[in-house]
Amino acid sequence: MNRRRKMLVVAGVALMAAVIIPIVRHYQLRAATEAYIAELKAKGEPMELAQVIPPPVPPEQNSASNFLKATSLLDTHWNILGSNPPPVMRMVAPGKAMIGPAQIEIRDGKVTNSWQDVASTLAQESEALNLLCQINSGSALDFGLVYSNGVDKIQFTHLAPLKRAAQALSAAAISDLHHGDTASAVKNTRAMLALANGMSHDRLVISELVRIAITQMAVSANWELLQTTNVMDEQLAELQDDWMSLDFVRGDENALAMERVTGRITSAKWRGSSSELEYYLDSWTRLGLSDQKESAWDKLKIKTKVVLWRYWWSYPDELRQLKSYEVFLETARSAETNHSYQTAIINQRNELAALKLNLTNNELNVFLNPAQGDMHSLLSQDVMSMSAVFNKVMRVETAKQATIAAIALKRYQLKHGNYPADLDSLVPEFVPKVPLDPVDGQPLRYLRKSDRTFLLYSVGENGKDDGGDPSLGKGVQSSSFYWQNPHALDWVWPQPATPAEVQNYYEHPPK
Repeated sequence: MNRRRKMLVVAGVALMAAVIIPIVRHYQLRAATEAYIAELKAKGEPMELAQVIPPPVPPEQNSASNFLKATSLLDTHWNILGSNPPPVMRMVAPGKAMIGPAQIEIRDGKVTNSWQDVASTLAQESEALNLLCQINSGSALDFGLVYSNGVDKIQFTHLAPLKRAAQALSAAAISDLHHGDTASAVKNTRAMLALANGMSHDRLVISELVRIAITQMAVSANWELLQTTNVMDEQLAELQDDWMSLDFVRGDENALAMERVTGRITSAKWRGSSSELEYYLDSWTRLGLSDQKESAWDKLKIKTKVVLWRYWWSYPDELRQLKSYEVFLETARSAETNHSYQTAIINQRNELAALKLNLTNNELNVFLNPAQGDMHSLLSQDVMSMSAVFNKVMRVETAKQATIAAIALKRYQLKHGNYPADLDSLVPEFVPKVPLDPVDGQPLRYLRKSDRTFLLYSVGENGKDDGGDPSLGKGVQSSSFYWQNPHALDWVWPQPATPAEVQNYYEHPPK
C-alpha cells in the first residue's frame, strides 16, 4: 500500500471516528438519563403529567372568575396604598412592633398620609374588596393553567394581581382597626387567608412563593387584630381554623413534582426543535430586557450551542436537574414525616453537595447573552436558587404555628383574664394539640411574664434555643428588625412597642 493510499485510509478512519464517536456518546448520555428516569418510576415517583396535575375544580367551588373581576377594579386608585400603606406589625426594635392602627398618622420616610386619605381610597375600592371577601377558605382558585406545553409556556399573569389584592385587603384591615371595626378587619384578614389557601391549586414553585408572601402579610394583619380590645372569641376561632387549613410543606411537594414533570416536557420539546430553544433563548431580547447586539458570528455560536445542547449537553443537564429535584422532594417529605425542618435542610445541603453540581452559570447570563453564556446547565442552572425555597417554607410554617399559638393565647386570656402558665393549658379547648416549632419539631417555647405579657418564640434558623433573644447573631450587621430575620438568635413573636420605642424609631429610622 503506497503512502497516498495509507493517508486516505487514515483520513477515512478519522472521519468515521469523528462521526461514530459523537453518535455513540449521544446514546450513552441518553441511556444514562433514561435509566435514572426508569429508576424513579420504579420507586413510585410521579413522572407523568396525569400523576401530578391537580384534580378539576367544580364550577361552584372555583372563585377564579370572581377574583379576576375584583382585581380588574383595583387598578384605578393605587397611588396612596402603593406609596405609603398603613403600617402593619412594623418592627421598630428587636422583638417589638408598632401597633399600626393606633398611630395618629401614617408615616414612611418622607411621605405622610392621613387615615382619611386611606379611608377615601379604600372607599373607592369597596366593590373590589367586597368581591374578594366573598372568596372563602373552602374556595379554590383555578386559573386554568396549561401544564402540558412545558413550564416555559405557562402564563403567570394572575400572580401579581394576587399579591396586590392581598396588599389591598391588608390596608383595609388596618384601616378597619383604626376606626374600631374589628368585624370588618377579621373579614378582610380571612379573605387574605382564603387567597393563600385557594392558591394551593397552582402547582408551581413561583406560585408557592407568592402564596408564602401573601401569608406573611396575613400574619402581620393577624398580629394587629390580636392587639385590639374588642375582638371576640368566635372571630378568633374562625381565624384559627383558617390558619390550620394551610399546608405549605404539601404545597411545596406538589409544586416540585409538577416542576419536575413540566421540566421533562420542556427539555423534550427543546431537543425536538432548534427553533423552540432559540426562541426561548431570545425571550429577553424580545422583551427589551437585553441590549446585547448579536453579530453574525454570535448567531453562529448560538446555533452551534443549540445543536450541542440538543444532542449532548442536555442529557447530563437534565440528569443534574432530576437528581436535584429528588433531593428537594425528599427534603419536603422528611420534614412532613419527622417535623424537623432543620434536619431536613441540613440533609438537603449535604446531598446537593454530593451531586457536585459545580454550576458555572449566572442564572441570567445565558439569556442576556446566549453566545457567551454556558449552556451546559440550561435546565439545572436554577438549582441553587431553588435550594433556598425550603427555607422560606420553614419560615412561613413557623409563622403559621406561632400565629395559631398567639390566637389561642388571646382566646384563653379573653376567657380567664390572664395568659396560661404553659401551652399545655390551651389543649384541647383552644387548640387540639400544642403548636410545634417546625425548625426542630419541639413545642414552641413559651413563658408567661409577671407584667401580664408573654414570651413566645421559635429557635429560629440557627436551630438553637437562645432563651427568646430576638437580637442578631454576633457580628451580624443588619438594619432590619424583622422578627424572622435569618440572622436573629430566636424568632420571637413580637410584643407591642412602647410609645418611646416608636418615637425613637421615627427619630432614628433604619438606613
